[in-house]
Amino acid sequence: MTWRASISYFNFMAFRHSQVSVVADSVNISGQSNAIQFKVPECRLSDDLGLLFENQKFSDVTLSVSGREFQAHKAILAARSPVFAAMFEHEMEERKHNRVEITDIDHEVLREMLRFIYTGKATNLEKMADDLLAAADKYALERLKVMCEEALCTNLSIENAADILILADLHSADQLKAQSIDFINTHATDVMETAGWKSMIQSHPHLIAEAFRALATQQIPPIGPPRKRVKQS
Repeated sequence: MTWRASISYFNFMAFRHSQVSVVADSVNISGQSNAIQFKVPECRLSDDLGLLFENQKFSDVTLSVSGREFQAHKAILAARSPVFAAMFEHEMEERKHNRVEITDIDHEVLREMLRFIYTGKATNLEKMADDLLAAADKYALERLKVMCEEALCTNLSIENAADILILADLHSADQLKAQSIDFINTHATDVMETAGWKSMIQSHPHLIAEAFRALATQQIPPIGPPRKRVKQS
């Protein structure tokens, strides 16, 4: 065996007896005289896409609302929202002119929705959860929609319970709707005295019926097997 072959064989055997492990974002190689560790930089995808939204570089579509304009990227909008995807995929005006006119969303709400599309975060959600819920429902942003439901549920009160129930029903927010009905039934006497409840009787009678059905279901005792009669001697 030549000296080169001897060195190669020695290195091979040394590597066989070493152990390679990946812990968190680093790589460790043990069994050697000096441990080697590679530090993998943390993922900055959310921050990078957020910066792309803010600096508007390489944008190819304009979203216009109330005289304000936002520059965005079709690929990102389409990847995150099936509504935007359909808009840009088919021969619609938005695709032809690279412009989307929005008339039913406030510009601050639209900005927050776009920030969520790019970063997955909504830092101002608590301030506009009701309007953001409507926007998320319109553009089929399911995660954002449930985040809004959770925020609204946290702020349920006797005064706003009826209004939140109407909002949940309007935007098919099933989890929020169920929680609202449960809250109303728990505080039925007080909620029924509010202006929101009295208004809902006229505007959304089907929700009144749903709330009463749920209340009745809670109050009906469970039906068990019939008792056996004891024979008397």
